[in-house]
Amino acid sequence: MSEVLIIGGGFSGLAAGVALARAGRRVRLLEQKPHLGGRARSFVEPLTGSVVDNGQHILMGAYHATLRFLEEIGTLDRIHFQPGLTVRFLEDGGRLSSLKCPRLPSPWHLLAGVLRSDGFAWREKLEIFRLGRALDSNKSSANSTRGLTVEEWLTRLGQSEPLRRNFWDLFSIAAMNEDPRRAAAGVFERVLRLALFSSPADSRIGIPQGGLSECYTGAAVDYIQAHGGTVETGRNVSGFIIADGACRGVRLANGESIEAPAVVSAVPWFEFARLLPADLLRSEPFFAKILGLQPAPIISINLWFDRPITDLDFVGLRGTTVQWLFNRNRGEGPGKDYVSLVLSGAHAHIGRSKDELLSIAMRDLGQLLPATREAKLLHSLIIKERFATFSPSVESDALRPTASTPIRGLVLAGDWTATGLPATIEGAVQSGYAAAETVLEAG
Repeated sequence: MSEVLIIGGGFSGLAAGVALARAGRRVRLLEQKPHLGGRARSFVEPLTGSVVDNGQHILMGAYHATLRFLEEIGTLDRIHFQPGLTVRFLEDGGRLSSLKCPRLPSPWHLLAGVLRSDGFAWREKLEIFRLGRALDSNKSSANSTRGLTVEEWLTRLGQSEPLRRNFWDLFSIAAMNEDPRRAAAGVFERVLRLALFSSPADSRIGIPQGGLSECYTGAAVDYIQAHGGTVETGRNVSGFIIADGACRGVRLANGESIEAPAVVSAVPWFEFARLLPADLLRSEPFFAKILGLQPAPIISINLWFDRPITDLDFVGLRGTTVQWLFNRNRGEGPGKDYVSLVLSGAHAHIGRSKDELLSIAMRDLGQLLPATREAKLLHSLIIKERFATFSPSVESDALRPTASTPIRGLVLAGDWTATGLPATIEGAVQSGYAAAETVLEAG
């Protein structure tokens, strides 16, 4: 049984490890940090004792690979799924509206939900129907989205500026982590087909119960170990060992070398570039194009109040800087409330101080949730992820590599590879499975 070396312990690396272990390969996974999870992890906030995610994540019923992964490691029950797609929106003065979709065949479940929603003017409902018809009549619309941004594409499909700003932008920025004026229409169109204009079951939103790490890291390690593999944290890989066109293993920062006939790199693109020999990175077009990928930041603003400010589990925020609010661990203390605000595609705000970001968040909450004005802020924690994801720009699809590389024995995984999806948990898991399949096909 040959050993497969995996570098990186996030969703993609662990998914690859589980798939390879299932297939009978001996897995050895190395993670640089003292903890697993990569950019999708949780930790205990020392002052409050709350379990905090380094960034709020949601799942969709359309995340078929992710659901398969969680089911295989035995943690699918830690994701709470809605019975059907329900999204609420808050506007100035605390006005609440909702989109609630009934159990009807696609796309009628979404269209019926839009028709009954109190969150859209009649003209806007007709615009959404127009987009739905366009997607339904053009099952493969790569030509209609080629070279277009999300904003340009939605405009061509008759989506007005108010509807884009108050509805489509909330979804596209959350899914893509990029401004609609930069994000690629083709990627967003695939997201819409998978998540909204698919089956009612696929459209449901799932929220992890508890910390995100608890949903997968420990259980994935147990699975790999039960199948004869090992998972090692605090192992700093400094480079790949490449000779005669093949990857022979890795070198560690402490001088140690680890040999293996197959290596799966499941680290971000900028880390992968650092591990490659510089001459290979420059001379091989397959690798050189990766340097064209750009990062997109996310800011998470975690707030603890002395009393509940809302009974909503999560809500989209209209007309504000922050985009989504998630109510975390309600009832964790007598009368206390912990909420997490998300600011995705945060290029314009990542350079702001934490005091500035806190001021923006409190202003937005005061505008939409009057109860905030009476509540006392007990604690705040602001997490800036400058390199949260790659930017799914119009140019990015041509820059994203396949799992298979020109170097024998070196395989790629990560949400930044050519999955056809933006940087999501589903993209990461799909890439891990693709990497495992590539290793197995090579023998």
